[in-house]
Amino acid sequence: MTTAIIAILIFALLVSVHEFGHFITAKLSGMYVEEFSIGMGPQLVSKRVGETRYTLRALPLGGYVRVLGEDIGEEERSGIEPVQVPEHRRYQNRPVWQRMIFAAAGSIMNMLTAVVIFSVMFMVLGVAVPIENPDTTISALVEEGPAYNAGVEPGDKFIAIDGTPVETWEEMNAIIMEASTEDILTVTVERESENAEPAVFDVQIQPMMSEDGSRVLLGIYGQTAERQAVNPIKAIGLGALNTWETTVMMVDVLGDLFTGQINIMDEEEGLTGPVGIVQIIDESAKAGWVYVFNLAALLSINLGVINILPIPALDGCKLVFLLYEALRGKPVAPEKEGMLNMIGFMLLMGLIVVVTYKDIMRLFF
Repeated sequence: MTTAIIAILIFALLVSVHEFGHFITAKLSGMYVEEFSIGMGPQLVSKRVGETRYTLRALPLGGYVRVLGEDIGEEERSGIEPVQVPEHRRYQNRPVWQRMIFAAAGSIMNMLTAVVIFSVMFMVLGVAVPIENPDTTISALVEEGPAYNAGVEPGDKFIAIDGTPVETWEEMNAIIMEASTEDILTVTVERESENAEPAVFDVQIQPMMSEDGSRVLLGIYGQTAERQAVNPIKAIGLGALNTWETTVMMVDVLGDLFTGQINIMDEEEGLTGPVGIVQIIDESAKAGWVYVFNLAALLSINLGVINILPIPALDGCKLVFLLYEALRGKPVAPEKEGMLNMIGFMLLMGLIVVVTYKDIMRLFF
């Protein structure tokens, strides 16, 4: 239940941000905004403020901004008489450049949201800075590895191996690399205690060979980096850089999907629908809130990238039509644009059904 609530909140936030981008640019450019809706389906709450009706609907998987003149037959749907709204405030009568900004604004807002989330994470958590010569404190263990099976715990510190003192990870690693998998190493461990002096004791560890046969291992990891605070300006720069790099990576993956290099139905790399996303959110919530916020930023970038693609029914296709209008001097026939968007919407719904089926099969079978 908690996971479902978190998922709904994340979806609602990202959709709200996306639609707010369309809403604010429409308002600033003088378009007549009939409705700003969060969610789809049956209406739950509705309130008119000025000329715009603000609506909350039952299904938190979408939303929309209805601008007068954007769609065919909008007067009939809204009940607004043409004479009540000045002609210059209709969508189709605004300059092409304003309509292009309106179409792109949703994706831009999603990208800015990702920058904000990443920036806040950098300000709160800092950045990882490599430790030049780390000590021998164990930060993590390979489960069922040699040290794990010997009783070593994260936070323990190795202070000697076979009687030879070690102070740095490099000194310790040099001794381990010289060992044989047939040897049993006597490792002196120091373990901190909250209510007493640190405990010092010996453990017997038999090393193992790496899979490629090149290294002797104890199955331990050290702290190779530490967190360093950053100021807000640097955090924003890092947030923007992280957003850009993630966007490029997502575009590359989408390119592989469209060219067939990645199978859409592949369990590991293929598309994920709402059910799969909820499962990922559940796993992230169990790992900690940092992972939830990171996932929210990734989903925001994903929403921005997907919507800007030149696919019928998405903002990217609208941009293509507007570019065509700017170059040709007149718009595409509304009937043709509407028909193409309807076909695109039906195909997208079909894809969502197929991907959701795949997610359910993977989850329960």
